[in-house]
Amino acid sequence: MSPSPPDAPAPAAPVWNLLEQLEGASGAWQMALDEALLEEAAANPDFRPTLRLYVFSPGCLSLGRTQKLASVDAEGARAEGLHLVRRVTGGSGVLHHGELTYSVVARTAPPFADDIEQNYTLLSRALAAGLARHFGVSAELEPSRPAAGPGAAHGACFLTPALKELKVGGRKLVGSAQRRVRGALLQHGALPLRTDYALHGRLFGLAPERLRGAMVDLEEAAGRAVSHAEAARALRTGFEEQLGVRWSEGGLGAGSEARVRARAEQLVAGRYGLEAWTREGQDAMSNPAALDRPLSDGGFAAKAPRVE
Repeated sequence: MSPSPPDAPAPAAPVWNLLEQLEGASGAWQMALDEALLEEAAANPDFRPTLRLYVFSPGCLSLGRTQKLASVDAEGARAEGLHLVRRVTGGSGVLHHGELTYSVVARTAPPFADDIEQNYTLLSRALAAGLARHFGVSAELEPSRPAAGPGAAHGACFLTPALKELKVGGRKLVGSAQRRVRGALLQHGALPLRTDYALHGRLFGLAPERLRGAMVDLEEAAGRAVSHAEAARALRTGFEEQLGVRWSEGGLGAGSEARVRARAEQLVAGRYGLEAWTREGQDAMSNPAALDRPLSDGGFAAKAPRVE
């Protein structure tokens, strides 16, 4: 009787990059770095999937790529000491204040695809796994596409869950947006740790009670205080358990890191740090005169205490 063939070796765990910036950085820098990573992924066939966990400091109100500035109280945001930034992704406004932001940048190769719903499902399940493991939070994926309505009208991302976003007890917990270009994707999203509903209401023109009924933060869902570091640890765990990820010890690699940082600096100077982009988006970028007007302390760059 011939011996049984040896078992096939288990497939190697996928290796991802992990980048954390929990001490915080400006909205312009955070959005520039996300886009620079997306460009690197599109240009580099060897780019490893990258999870980034970060904080906005000062707090920031981010607009979707085509969102009208008039849909939020920009002057009210400035008066509160908040920055304003326009994302390269779509969707509605997000107040980055007392929250943790995640971003995933990858090639659209397995387990990812050039399909928004498949990518949302994959990433939402990883986020949900980490929240369940660390906090006992049972989050579910939104099964349907939202009808056009109150979220778009008021410019507030957290008023309505999008398809495959996470919610708890029917209330939205994580708000995300995605962009795909040339075989690469960027998905980033906000996980509120604690929410100032009165501030949200003022900036989006909504009654705080309406927002409280539509969204939930992690501290309420978990029933206890949560730090940025603990939330970040939970999300890392979710990717490890759900996708079998192990983290690279070498970061992006010297070549990629230098290119990404240089490109992010260019994007701050040429897009995210410009009032034209923040106020009007892509339409204003064709106006050469507008490109000479950086954001200033009289605009949306007022100082604010760091959110802890």
